[in-house]
Amino acid sequence: MTATFRISEDDYVDAMRLYGRLPRLAKWMVIAIAVGLLLAAIFGSRQIQSGALGGLVGGTLVLLAMRYVALPMSARRHYRKYKAIQDEFSVELQDDALRLWAPHGESRIIWTNLLKWRQDERFVLLYLMPRLFHVLPKSVAAQGFDVAALVERLDRHVGPET
Repeated sequence: MTATFRISEDDYVDAMRLYGRLPRLAKWMVIAIAVGLLLAAIFGSRQIQSGALGGLVGGTLVLLAMRYVALPMSARRHYRKYKAIQDEFSVELQDDALRLWAPHGESRIIWTNLLKWRQDERFVLLYLMPRLFHVLPKSVAAQGFDVAALVERLDRHVGPET
C-alpha cells in the first residue's frame, strides 16, 4: 500500500525532539548524577550543599533550555533551509525494504542498511547513520499504510527500538 505525507515545520520540530531523546544509558547517567548531587545537598557540608544545589538547578535549567528553547529554534531554522523536506513524500512497505520517494529523488531503505530506529506516538525515525534519519509520520496509517507491519519488520530485521 502506498501512502503520501508532508512534514510540516511543527512535525519536524516534534521529530527532532524524538531524535533528541536521551538513550537509556544517558538517562541513567543523568539520574545518577542528579541523585549524587541530591545526596551531597542533603548530607554534605555547607559549601558542598550550596555547590550541589547549584549543580542541580543549573543542570536542570540547561536540560530544559536545550529541549524547549534551543532544539526547537534550531529545528525550525533547519526546516526552513531544508527545502527538500517540505515536498510531498510517498512511502511503500516492501518485503525487504521501505521505499520512499519525492519529486527530488527516491530511496529504497533495505532493513540491513538501517543502523537503528526509534518511535513515539506520532513518528517512526529510521536511522541510516547516527545523525541521519528519515521521518515517517504514523498518520499514514489513515491511508492504509500498515505501520504495525513496519514496526514488526524493523524489530525483526534491525533490532529493538533504541
